[in-house]
Amino acid sequence: MAAAILFFIIKIIGGTLNSDVQKDFHLILDFHLETKVFIIISVIIFICLLCLVEGLILSLINKKQIFRNNYDELTTLWSRTKFEREAEKLIRLNPQDKFMLIETDIKQFKFINQNYSEEKADELILYYASVLEIFNENNKGILCRGFADHFYLFFKIKSVRAAMKKFTDDLARVNNKIKSYEIPFFPKFGISFLIEKGEDRTTTVQTLIGHASFAKSTVKDHAFTQYAIYNTHLVRRVKEEQYLEDHMQEALEKHEFFVVYQPKISLTDEKICGGEALVRWNNPKFGIIGPDKFIPLFERNGFIKQLDFFVYEEVFKFIQNQINLGQPMVPISVNMSRNHDKAEKFVHDFIQLFSNYSIPPEMIELEIIERSFMNSETLVDITEKLHKHGFKVAMDDFGTGESSLNLITKVPVDTLKFDRSFLTDYKGKDDKLDDKSKVFIKSLIGLSKNLKKGTIFEGVETEHQRDFLKSVDCDSVQGFLYSKPLTVSDFIEYQKKNI
Repeated sequence: MAAAILFFIIKIIGGTLNSDVQKDFHLILDFHLETKVFIIISVIIFICLLCLVEGLILSLINKKQIFRNNYDELTTLWSRTKFEREAEKLIRLNPQDKFMLIETDIKQFKFINQNYSEEKADELILYYASVLEIFNENNKGILCRGFADHFYLFFKIKSVRAAMKKFTDDLARVNNKIKSYEIPFFPKFGISFLIEKGEDRTTTVQTLIGHASFAKSTVKDHAFTQYAIYNTHLVRRVKEEQYLEDHMQEALEKHEFFVVYQPKISLTDEKICGGEALVRWNNPKFGIIGPDKFIPLFERNGFIKQLDFFVYEEVFKFIQNQINLGQPMVPISVNMSRNHDKAEKFVHDFIQLFSNYSIPPEMIELEIIERSFMNSETLVDITEKLHKHGFKVAMDDFGTGESSLNLITKVPVDTLKFDRSFLTDYKGKDDKLDDKSKVFIKSLIGLSKNLKKGTIFEGVETEHQRDFLKSVDCDSVQGFLYSKPLTVSDFIEYQKKNI
């Protein structure tokens, strides 16, 4: 561009000189020679400066392009392109070494971005990047930012076992550090390993990233675990879940789901005082499947709502049949999954189904979940509406959430059902409850009594547990000490013998 301008100016000046020579030499005197020289020199200097500026601009553009290709603009960490290139180089230069690749992002980051503004989201990304840099330095690896909240780490390891031990230790430190951040956030991780040795390795960095990403995708946003490792077991489990998901509607229509009942026992006289309805799946491919295999899946895809109402109707039919036959019948509790977040609709649908049967409402108890995605206002609304229709309400898994004491003063439930973890996670050397656990459980039971709530413990498996709970005035229990979940016919027989 600058060269073109110089050529144009010289042409004009040159053309003028030729014209003047042809017309009259004396006209040259109209232009002072010094002025022409000054103009030419000025133009040359201007053009040189223009060339210099043009060169600087091109250089800056080139440098910026190089930076963008190799570094992330927000965090200044490596870009994924550079990360993959450097990781491949490490693999190539260290054919006998094993490697670990980690992909991490933030649970429900889209929610944070929408509710705290993009600026706050960027600040969170920068903070998390700084935390990961410390993590990376401890492992002497390489780190990059991919897109949005996605980060990748890659480093050498001695063995998978040792690497996972170090990872869990580092993860504990990461979790401890991020507690102080102003916006609550929870990272999740997908992990893959390169354990092939030799020059003929076929696994690429992109493959490792794909495996880690797949593993991370199995760590759902409402799950308590933070990481998953890519392996054949994981792939098999995901395929099984896909099969179950593909056949769940058909299974419901074919009545492959069925209800079992676990007795509840009064600690006053050790007689049956109720039962809990639980669902099982008689699958043609896998046989009898327990709820731990399909309930989390159905909670994620929303199918649990349909399954809940299937269970409700099966229970109503069972109670109605017992009443019609004049047989004794204890109250049955049914579970309300965490997915029912609209109180008005749930209660309307529940009452509409219940109205098809002539059953006293006191024969039904709804168990709501403390660790629910519903807020306390929704739980209160549902409980009050159910009370108006004569149903009892229990809070399931009480004591495992973070706001337990706050909840029981807000949600007017009739019964508090304590999670089995109180009995299984706090044992002494003799496999009995330690003293601190006993004091804690006693205080919880006492608090419940002061608030005029009924109390029940699930997961009771030993006489020691039963005797302790009786000594602290717990109302009732359920667990294998008395009975496993029973089929309809077996539950009827159990009632006859223990009512």
